[in-house]
Amino acid sequence: MPAPTRKQRLESLLHREIATTVNQELRDPRLGFLTITRVEMTSDLQQVKAFFTVLGDEKQRALATKALTSAIPYIQRAYAPALRTRLLPTLSVAYDDREERRAGIVDLITKARATDPDHQ
Repeated sequence: MPAPTRKQRLESLLHREIATTVNQELRDPRLGFLTITRVEMTSDLQQVKAFFTVLGDEKQRALATKALTSAIPYIQRAYAPALRTRLLPTLSVAYDDREERRAGIVDLITKARATDPDHQ
């Protein structure tokens, strides 16, 4: 297996730092049961997007998005000392809908297999 690239190492470090900051230091009740699922950086290492999931409905997702967006400066200050880069990457947040799409695809496959006459 090839050695991880600098981008992958920074993504892993940022994922750990952002998740720790959100779960342990932010005391916003709008966050609810929130999990940072993954972090993606641009190839120039200048922008970071943190993806999250939250337990609840669309309303809870909107509240969590607003809470995280307002906490971006605090989160950036929290991960700044851990990074050894010349410029601090700019953080943005987005809801991670991978799990919902995956569940929808599984449902479609299950329905297709149930109606397939050759499946018997």
